[in-house]
Amino acid sequence: MDNRLVPISQHDLLGSSFYWNRYADYGLTREDLIGLGMTDDQVYVSPKIIPVLLEIDKELQTRGWRLYLKEGYRSKELYELLYKRRVKKFGKEMTDKLLNIKDMKHASGLSVDVAIWDEAKNQEVYLRRPNDGPESLISGFYKDSTNPEGKKCQELQKYLIDLMTKHGFKLGSKKEYFHFDYSK
Repeated sequence: MDNRLVPISQHDLLGSSFYWNRYADYGLTREDLIGLGMTDDQVYVSPKIIPVLLEIDKELQTRGWRLYLKEGYRSKELYELLYKRRVKKFGKEMTDKLLNIKDMKHASGLSVDVAIWDEAKNQEVYLRRPNDGPESLISGFYKDSTNPEGKKCQELQKYLIDLMTKHGFKLGSKKEYFHFDYSK
């Protein structure tokens, strides 16, 4: 683990490592992750973005929500292993659509995957319908939806994107509604 990174829990931010908690879904084992230096479900980021994440979290709290980080730093070695295992499990086309192996933005510690957390319900606020498939991870998927649930998903995704970009993040190159790169 890069010693220039900090765990978000030290700053009262919420989150847990996506791949630590769902490794089997992507063809990984816990031993794979431990072998790459991951020892728990902690999310690590560059200290440079902590103040910005705290501002975003504070703004969400005015609505009864919190910022929830699903991923921060991801080593290049984890990217490479993920790529191999995802290609094996989901195919090259789908893997290339969702995993940026070229730029490896998470390896900088300045990229995050985020969600909105409802404090009262103690659960994630879902910004997509689960049965809509991986295409629904892409920003704008619901923009022409006539379905009330789809419209609500589009509104929430837009809110999150606007909030993150207002604070200096930009939507990642794959245009996933939850992936942001710090750009200041």
